[in-house]
Amino acid sequence: MNFFSKILNWILIFWHTLVSAWRLVFSWIFIKIYLSAALFLNILAWVAVTFIYKGLAQDLAVLHYNVDFGIDLIGSRTQLFLNPSIGLIFILLDLMVMLALAKSRDFKFLAHLLGATAILINILLILSIISVYLINFR
Repeated sequence: MNFFSKILNWILIFWHTLVSAWRLVFSWIFIKIYLSAALFLNILAWVAVTFIYKGLAQDLAVLHYNVDFGIDLIGSRTQLFLNPSIGLIFILLDLMVMLALAKSRDFKFLAHLLGATAILINILLILSIISVYLINFR
């Protein structure tokens, strides 16, 4: 009985710590702006990949083109959804790191760095989706 009460106590302490970190992180307006911009870019990437997926008639898609060697990666068209998934994973990882470092002394600097990184990664993934579109439809 004592073991289960200790486990329940740890769960409650973790929950209260998580809620306080969540409130602290989202009390800053710049974090809300960074995350909303990154989520908007990620939704845009999902929409673009869905458009490409529906536009392909065959089951194979050219996923990468190299200037020196030409087409160097062909795969299933479901692999197109890997790019927006990577962007979403980076957004979630950045959010988890922000929550873990919420009470850190250098939190504002790290939050700016993580937010800008999430936006930059999603922009680069959108550029790769655009190149995949141009390769497959031009």
